[in-house]
Amino acid sequence: MIKRLAFTSLVLLSTLSMAEIKVKIHEPMRFDNINMTTVTDEIVGKASIQIETDNLQEDFGKKLTIRFPDTGLMTNRRRWLKIEKYKIEEKDRNIVIDREKRIIDIYAIIDRKSLNDGKMEAKFIEGEYVGYLPLIISQYSQPVGVKKAE
Repeated sequence: MIKRLAFTSLVLLSTLSMAEIKVKIHEPMRFDNINMTTVTDEIVGKASIQIETDNLQEDFGKKLTIRFPDTGLMTNRRRWLKIEKYKIEEKDRNIVIDREKRIIDIYAIIDRKSLNDGKMEAKFIEGEYVGYLPLIISQYSQPVGVKKAE
């Protein structure tokens, strides 16, 4: 009985003292100002995510790697769009936690050929795409020899 109580209290203390890194959508995906007659073959939408920590001293130096699946689907409640690829700036692909909040831009690319079926108008594509953004985030611990923030 005493062992079980001691074990339970140790587990509770360890879970209460752990820092947490949160990732949430800061701005939903938006496809704005679409011109269906332009020469380019891509339509680009932009979103941003916010990465924040509740304990900078514990999380300082941890590395996050952000990846995406190859393709995906998104909806603006009017039409489903097939996303050809997701992109993120190279400097934001691997980030090291060095501040409490960071905002990262994410881009979704649609192939114009898949939309030019004669029935599609730009107003059906424009708008906010709320819901899920398919992120794959890997967290790595602080490298050995790196000092924590003071």
